[in-house]
This record gives sequence, C-alpha cells and structure tokens, in this order.
Amino acid sequence: MTGSTGLVWKSERVSRPTAPERPAPQRSRRAAKPGDAPERRSRAAGSPGPAPQRPNWWRSFTARYGWRAYAIPVLVVISVIALVTTGARHTGAPDTESAPASTSPPTAVPDKQLKTDTPGAGAVKTVLPALALPPGAAYTTQGAGTFATIAGTSKVFGHGPLKKFSIEVENGVRGVDLNQFASVVMSSLSNAQSWAAHGGYSLQRVDSGAVDFHISLTSSMTVRALCGYDLPVETSCYDGGQTRVVLNVARWVRGAGAYAGDLATYRIYAVNHEVGHALGHNHSHVCLKDGLAPVMMQQTIGTKTAGGQICKPNPWPYPTGVADAPGPEQPGDAADLQFFKDNS
Repeated sequence: MTGSTGLVWKSERVSRPTAPERPAPQRSRRAAKPGDAPERRSRAAGSPGPAPQRPNWWRSFTARYGWRAYAIPVLVVISVIALVTTGARHTGAPDTESAPASTSPPTAVPDKQLKTDTPGAGAVKTVLPALALPPGAAYTTQGAGTFATIAGTSKVFGHGPLKKFSIEVENGVRGVDLNQFASVVMSSLSNAQSWAAHGGYSLQRVDSGAVDFHISLTSSMTVRALCGYDLPVETSCYDGGQTRVVLNVARWVRGAGAYAGDLATYRIYAVNHEVGHALGHNHSHVCLKDGLAPVMMQQTIGTKTAGGQICKPNPWPYPTGVADAPGPEQPGDAADLQFFKDNS
C-alpha cells in the first residue's frame, strides 16, 4: 500500500511595501464585517519600542502546552501508520503460518458457518471419506427436536392388515419443499413395486388420530440423537421407541455415493428402506440373484458384500421381474458392522 498521511502546519508572513512618509490621513471607521482581518495598528511616529508582531499561534500553543504540543501530532501519525499496516495485513496475501490443530471435539455452529459435509456436535468419530456426503445443497443441521404433521390423507392402498402413518417434518428444518417431500413419500409407498403391493398389509396416510408409525424429515443432529452415531455416517433409521421413520435431511438433499447423480431415485430407496424397518424387516447383506441390491441393504453406506460382489443400486422392495426379492435378511449388529467395514 503506497502513500502517507501527515499533518503540515503552515504559517504565512505577508510583507508590505514601504511607502514614503506623509502626514497620516484621517481614517474613517466602519462597522466590522464577518471575515475582516483584525485591524493592524501602526506604530505612531516617535513612539518608543519595536512594532508589534503578528501573533504566532504555534508559538502560543507550544508555550501553553509544552512537550504535549509535540506529542499529540506524533501520536496521530503513529496511529495512522498502525491502522494502515493492519488493513494491509487483512486485505493482502494470507498468512503463511497455520494455526495449531485443535484437539477439542467438534461443536455445533450456526448453519451459515457450518461446513455441510462435516460432523457437528454429537459425532463420536470423523466421517470416513468413502462414506462422506456427496456435494450439493446445504441442509439444516439442528432442528427443534419436535415434529409437525404435514396436512394430507389418502385412501387405503395394498392388501392385508392396515397400517396407518403420518408424514411429518421436524420444526426448524428449512430449505425443503414439504409438499414435494410428502409427494415423494406417497408415490414411493403406493407404487406397485413397494411394500403394500406384495407385503401382506395395506397402508393409509392420515394427519390426525392414532398412527402405527410416523415418517419424519429430520435434521442431521436430531437423527444422531434418535438413531445414534456409532457408525460415523449420515444415515436415516427407524426409531422403534417413537415408532418413527427418521429420514435424514442431509441425505434427502445430498443423496449417497451409490446413487451419484440420481437424487430422485435415492429418495425412493430411503423411504422404502426405512418404512421396511417400520414393517418389521431387517437388513440384507447379499445381492439378489440378478445382481440388484435388496432394498433392505444399507445402500447409503454402499453395495459391496462381504464376498466382494458389488450389487446394483435398487430402490424397490419388489423390483419388476426379480423372483427372489426382497432377499434374505439377517438380524443383529455383527453383520451390519462387517458390511460397514467392507464398504468403508
């Protein structure tokens, strides 16, 4: 940054030509006007002593304040230099020294500051790179922990014992078209390849009264509170204690690696997988006979089996033409942990 800032004190002394001596003329008085200079009085002829000098304000100032008269301008100049230097430091090239690494656990920060693909408060580990969220839109990390029902009902669809459900959103979740969310849920569950068409039960959406389960769009931190975070991945779950299908808004707006570039199909998978848990289904860990992933495979984590086979992503419990769907299921945590290890 170039240039300097300073104060210049300038006094002028006006010289006047010497006129020949002549009798002093009579001077008329007039009223003083704004801006007039103070009247200069000339020395009368023959009066003793030197002519009075024009007052010097700097001399008067220094006489009155002593060393402080010099200190004040010096301090002003130093302050200006310090401000200019500080401004150049913050607007110029970044510092070459890096801050020491923090050893404290991550904490929640406002949405506008939070990197949307890193864990916040409640994380027990760091998200593994292979299982990180795909790039995409920002999402709500922390909601209110309470839920509101989205208005809407449906006729009964499917065959068998009736299961009623509501569609909800966590209070505080922003940036999602809730009518579209409800529409995706309904079109997924009412499809001929979904649970109600082949699963031995019927479904109905209600927005009041008792329900068998809730389908809830949920902030990522509340998902961790309801589902845990033992596997350090943004996932959804079914919370049996609240009979709540917990759909993670992080995944709703970003999807998963197995469905890269196909967010719409991933959302169908997420609905059918978690509703499958609400209907009593467990996880699957092997491909169907034609190579498709069963809908109860944890496709958000990946589609690689313990034997090394890569299944093709599939969002439907009963995909058309697949005889062995929905596939074998395996209760318990050991198989899930092995699947996680294989895909991480």
